[in-house]
Amino acid sequence: MPVQPAHPNATPFLARLRQMQDQLSPTEKKLALLILDTPIHLGSYSASELAQITDVSNATITRFVRHLGYGTYEEARRQARLEADAAGTLPLPPAAQASANAPNSQALWQAQQDKLRATLAQIPASTMNTLAAALHRAPRVVAVGLGANHLLAQHLCQLLHTALDKPAQAQPAAGTTLEEALTPLARGDMLILCVLGRIPPAVQTLAQQAQQRGIALLCITDLTSPAPTSDWLLRCDTSAHAPMVGHLLDTSAAHTLVYGLVAHTVQWGATPFELE
Repeated sequence: MPVQPAHPNATPFLARLRQMQDQLSPTEKKLALLILDTPIHLGSYSASELAQITDVSNATITRFVRHLGYGTYEEARRQARLEADAAGTLPLPPAAQASANAPNSQALWQAQQDKLRATLAQIPASTMNTLAAALHRAPRVVAVGLGANHLLAQHLCQLLHTALDKPAQAQPAAGTTLEEALTPLARGDMLILCVLGRIPPAVQTLAQQAQQRGIALLCITDLTSPAPTSDWLLRCDTSAHAPMVGHLLDTSAAHTLVYGLVAHTVQWGATPFELE
């Protein structure tokens, strides 16, 4: 199949990488996972340097970028650098990096406020209203999350149970498997996927099974990761405020979002809003 060259309005590099990773060869997939899971910024390395630090061949680098839709490595590198410059994520010189990593509570709180604003600003009121109605009417809710996402799922279920006395379970629970998450659900119930970061294939499969069974599906993820087809999609800013904590998944905006969603649902139940 001919490869279409990227253009300035193309899908962002990391989003494209996540979308395409399952279509890559094993060696290319290894390279993709290294870029996604470690602080490797494509814009900072030549093709030969990237091949050396990731232990792949130059030919693999060439095939890799072409499979992502770029004509050359330099084209991919240029887009990655432009996006990193815009986001302020390119590696800094040692002195600047030390300054960026220095404890600064004022900068921390400002960054947290900015992330929350970025998360909430993109969610239309109509989406919040339809979600509130669906959550209120769903007989049962299951929220699925792995790792740090499981804490988000637990938080959401605890809020639903406390505020609405609604049967809500965070899965997978102790002694259960992910495959059992759909067991308590039937048509008309709701499944909520908490998938900030890369989405495991097993969760993708779960989403497909839920839709086949007529279960309403809400997906909560980060700003750039690919998401399964769902009835509702909420994206949260999870970016780190400093390079030193870049390996930590910031779920603070997501936790505020799920609180807001449940609070909105409580209000909707008391005085149903007119849905557009």
